[in-house]
Amino acid sequence: MANSKRSTHQRKVPIATTDAEPGSPAVPSEDELEVTRSPLYISLLGCALSRGALTVDACNYENIPEENNPCPLRRVMGDKAEYWVNGVGDLLHMKFMARLDYHGHYSRLGPYFNLFDSGIDVSNLKKTRAQFELHFLAPEDEDSIDYPQEALDMSCRVLDTLSALTTAVEDRCNAGVPEAERPAVSPFVREYTRDSKDCFVLVVQSEPLFKDLPKEGSTTTPRISRQDIGKSGVLLSPSKAKQLAQASAAARSSHAANTGGSGEFLRIRDLHDPDNRYSGLGSLKETKVECPNVRDGNGLLIHPREYSIKLARARFVEVEVYLKLWNITKSDKDDASERERLGSRNYQLIMRRMQLLPSMGYAKADVLKGKRKASEELPDPMQTKKLAVASSEDDSMGEV
Repeated sequence: MANSKRSTHQRKVPIATTDAEPGSPAVPSEDELEVTRSPLYISLLGCALSRGALTVDACNYENIPEENNPCPLRRVMGDKAEYWVNGVGDLLHMKFMARLDYHGHYSRLGPYFNLFDSGIDVSNLKKTRAQFELHFLAPEDEDSIDYPQEALDMSCRVLDTLSALTTAVEDRCNAGVPEAERPAVSPFVREYTRDSKDCFVLVVQSEPLFKDLPKEGSTTTPRISRQDIGKSGVLLSPSKAKQLAQASAAARSSHAANTGGSGEFLRIRDLHDPDNRYSGLGSLKETKVECPNVRDGNGLLIHPREYSIKLARARFVEVEVYLKLWNITKSDKDDASERERLGSRNYQLIMRRMQLLPSMGYAKADVLKGKRKASEELPDPMQTKKLAVASSEDDSMGEV
């Protein structure tokens, strides 16, 4: 890298090599340089060399074909969105490293995640996700002295790949369409200006945090079995029937969590609620919280209620995502907004897992050995290192 600065833990130690000429400055050996590498450098290099990372080969046409991309996967994913697939037709995964900005413009990691400031109902709860703002690694970053060139190259590759995939779809869909009539677009790569500096960022979302909820618009006809006829003793109203349905859904969620073998779990009532917005949810407060696969440097699961503590201090992450596209059709309603009238295309990055860096999973010896043998990819640390996290995760619940 062009940056010539060295932090204290990286300062070169003059050790004469056997091929140094008399009177010339001592040149440190490769082994000596490796000893001085920082934990962040080791983890970033480990990610760049690990199995599944977005290498040059991983973003070629064979692995990400243009034809049949994106495509619907309704049977697998259960919705009407389109997804990018790899060369054999499986859901495409992308793994790379980035800087996490907890306080960023697009970050939604507080106690209410991406919920609007208005009231909370079933419809809003079903769309609730944690939202992470990620920045690309750049040579001008404050920590760039700890960036291996492989990490910088991958960061550029991620930006180029996501931009190219977006461009391919837009060019294909906009062919012959006047610019004024083209749908609004929310791309994979967003941009904004902060402190007089413009930047590209990625917005990565978790899967929905609350899943076991009553269906919207479902009938309020009481659900009663033949055996229960005449046992209620009261005349139900639609509102009471709805309350019973919500209570039943919450009970099913709690039962599923208790019998799922996952140990302790979170309910909505366990989340931080500084503005008392969850308090009015009634029986829905018993709904299970789905914990995204976010791990700390030791491989332990970070629960959503801990994000404000543990993620606020985090700076670097390894993240694995899949790519999703929503095509929103035009609306012909008289009161439709400009975006609704034209329709829209929303590109989304959905997180499969996230690992805070530096990570204990990347052992220095293995990483540096992997760099020497560039043809051999390092295995994913989450696959190779079996951490005893089952009990530790439960113990960590009491820390917050």
